[in-house]
Amino acid sequence: MEKNFIKVFNLLDSSGNTYISDTKGTLGGHRELKIYGRLDCPSALRFLRNGQYFKYRVFFADEDTAISAGYRPCENCMPKEYAKWKENNSF
Repeated sequence: MEKNFIKVFNLLDSSGNTYISDTKGTLGGHRELKIYGRLDCPSALRFLRNGQYFKYRVFFADEDTAISAGYRPCENCMPKEYAKWKENNSF
């Protein structure tokens, strides 16, 4: 008998709570630093290759959800978004 497996993904919602989705997240983030960025972010990939970051890794369905959850854009992989965020959040 053939078994069918459904792949599921753990994503964060706008309140920062985890939920299960059948759709892969489009952005990754760091739970402690409250930073989000592209899944191919060179900085994140470097930390992941070095065995760091895994326990803090989170995923978002979209940018609006990441922002609503209190995360800021990554300066390295999302420089335009970061500049806009910084302009609106400078003290």
